[in-house]
Amino acid sequence: MKLEHLNLKYALVNIGYLLLVCGTLGYAYNFLSQSGFDDGTTGMVITAISLLGVFAGPAAGALVDKSQKITQKLFIAASMIVTIVLSAVMTMLPNGSPIIIPVVIIAFMSASIGMPLLNGMAFIYEKEGGIINYGLCRGLGSAAYAVGSNIVGRLWSAFGKGALPVYIIVAAMLTLGAIMLMPDVSVDIETYDDDEPAAESISMFQFFGKYRDVTLVVASLILMYFCHFIINTYMAKVIGMFVDSNIETVQGNALFIAAMLELPTMFGFSFILNKLGVNKILVIASVLYSIKHVITFASTSVPMFYGAMALQMVSYAALVPATVYFANEHVAEEDRNKGQAVFAAASSVGGLLASFLGGWLFTLLPVRAVLGVGAVSSICGTALMILALRKIEAKGE
Repeated sequence: MKLEHLNLKYALVNIGYLLLVCGTLGYAYNFLSQSGFDDGTTGMVITAISLLGVFAGPAAGALVDKSQKITQKLFIAASMIVTIVLSAVMTMLPNGSPIIIPVVIIAFMSASIGMPLLNGMAFIYEKEGGIINYGLCRGLGSAAYAVGSNIVGRLWSAFGKGALPVYIIVAAMLTLGAIMLMPDVSVDIETYDDDEPAAESISMFQFFGKYRDVTLVVASLILMYFCHFIINTYMAKVIGMFVDSNIETVQGNALFIAAMLELPTMFGFSFILNKLGVNKILVIASVLYSIKHVITFASTSVPMFYGAMALQMVSYAALVPATVYFANEHVAEEDRNKGQAVFAAASSVGGLLASFLGGWLFTLLPVRAVLGVGAVSSICGTALMILALRKIEAKGE
């Protein structure tokens, strides 16, 4: 296996992936609402995307763990092709067409299903002697997310919602090209040590039973991600509390600020990890995450909202890579793809709850009250994170 320029290649995949996800994740509500669907239908569609992600992500991890032919690289490439084809279909559908719904659901789910597999790839290459600075590469991905968010906001203002599918096609093509540059890895290398027998793959239910304390950490993330996605999925509604026009422009600016300020944390994550350890990082990031959500709830102006988004630097930016390392440390090697998928599924479940409950709550409550519900959920998640990590440390795991 050739490992030349591995950091550069892995960074390119992260850049392409995050360019893609910023379009599908950040602007799904905007696209659907401007395609002729009401808030109830839009919420159901986003819920379906999240629900599929909950099951499809771990299923993809289990498939790669078991398969003798399907590698992480092959699976990600296939998902990009599906995204490209369906996004092209989206450009041809008129507003209000019922076909938009299944096309958007499958395309947007396919756009993100391979992310946990990409996370796991970093550790597989390192096992073979390659050197990957995960924080640096993920940080460059965050920079791409920031730039992409700003680009989508500006394109939307200039060309309307039709710019989104075209943007997604370009980003998915970049990701596909980047993943094909990655070295091929044999299935034996992906799953097992050369000198150890292959362990039998366990089911998802067995996984949760085997890793009970790890599951508590996943549950805490779900509660925090619920608030995160209430804000990000329905950001147009949040911004609507402050402005009456140019909402997509403000949204693009907010996402740009949040993603750009992730960079120092992502770039320096290896140093921070060596100084603090993954458990302390998770605690600190969780506390600051909840503070960010409380400030968002209390925001009364665009500058104050931008300030809350800036706290992404010390919360989400540390939490995401920390969970990747946590899963790698606390899940056995034969279950590692599944473990990464389960942690990624925490984001999908949080998004599922946010889209389903959020769509319902926004029909019953003012925007600020919904943000209050999210902030309470985030605080509960932080408390559960601290409790779970104390249990793990007490057992010496």
